[in-house]
Amino acid sequence: MQVNGRYRPLFRLFCSDRWKFVRKNGVPVECDTAREAVEAAKECVKAILNPKIRSEGMEISPAIPEFLDAEAWSRERAEKQAQQQEETFETVFVKHRPVKVQKLRRRAR
Repeated sequence: MQVNGRYRPLFRLFCSDRWKFVRKNGVPVECDTAREAVEAAKECVKAILNPKIRSEGMEISPAIPEFLDAEAWSRERAEKQAQQQEETFETVFVKHRPVKVQKLRRRAR
């Protein structure tokens, strides 16, 4: 967009979006030539689509607390998991295979 003999770069990411000015520190950028304005708009769109920060590292806590015995903890965890499965699904998984649990009640005649 031409303003007072200089150019302000504009961009829009989608056809349905409104045009936006390229800004630095909240102020619209002004360029001397149309080519510079086009390049500034391209760089702004690249910066929006490809941000510099892509991920960040996290500290991973150990799966088994250090003060517990690993085998006892694994056994206890498996028992809790089996109990939860039995309560919710009425099925117990043994070696990754479902085993149907049936409860029979005999009626008095």
